[in-house]
Amino acid sequence: MKIRGIYIAPRWIVVGVGILLALLLLGYLLFPGNPDIPPQKAISQAILATSGEPTYEYNIRMLTLIDGKEHQVSNVRGQRENQNRIHIKGQIFDLDVDFYQIENTTYTKDQMTGEWITISDNQINQQEIFMQELNPLVSFTYKELNDAKYTGTKKIDGRRLWVYTARPVVDNQYMELLWKDFEYVFWIEPRTLLIYNAKVTAVSKNKPADRLTLAVEFRNYNGDIEVKPPVGVKQKGTPKY
Repeated sequence: MKIRGIYIAPRWIVVGVGILLALLLLGYLLFPGNPDIPPQKAISQAILATSGEPTYEYNIRMLTLIDGKEHQVSNVRGQRENQNRIHIKGQIFDLDVDFYQIENTTYTKDQMTGEWITISDNQINQQEIFMQELNPLVSFTYKELNDAKYTGTKKIDGRRLWVYTARPVVDNQYMELLWKDFEYVFWIEPRTLLIYNAKVTAVSKNKPADRLTLAVEFRNYNGDIEVKPPVGVKQKGTPKY
């Protein structure tokens, strides 16, 4: 069709092209191509990219298999508004934990009384207590990353993710104390290289049949997350354990 010398495509052609472009975009989102960077570099870049994200939600679950019986060591959900405003809640060693770190102030709930305890001028996010729960990537620090492999894709929550495995020489004195033969698995978003799922497994140094599994899920990157002091703070002092 021409109007004053200008060619205008019929409506059905425009609609058809639009549908084709939408299908191509959907295919790109759901079925990303194979990575074009080496697996070791992809993993290191994913850890760096994820550690640079200030805002996200996460879940950490640690399990042990001891003498054939599975035990839940911890199950914690966390929210990060930024690295200085974090809230975690869940169970650690069968103890309920409800904990806020906001700048240099800590709020923790006394499970005996139900009251909130405030500790001022406390940079606990720079200390070893709750290090793993406040920084879920701390369990994935390593000195060397061996046998890094790309193993394909997996769809999780509607996202098609790249899957990588590796055998690290870990840089974590607490995990190294009892465990060996560590293996990492990462589920990585192809375009952002952000980690959506990650897992560490290891075997006992004393009894190879005993195993450790630590799984982390990351969600809601750049979400609308606001970490405020808990309602009902009644006293200041030192928590009683």
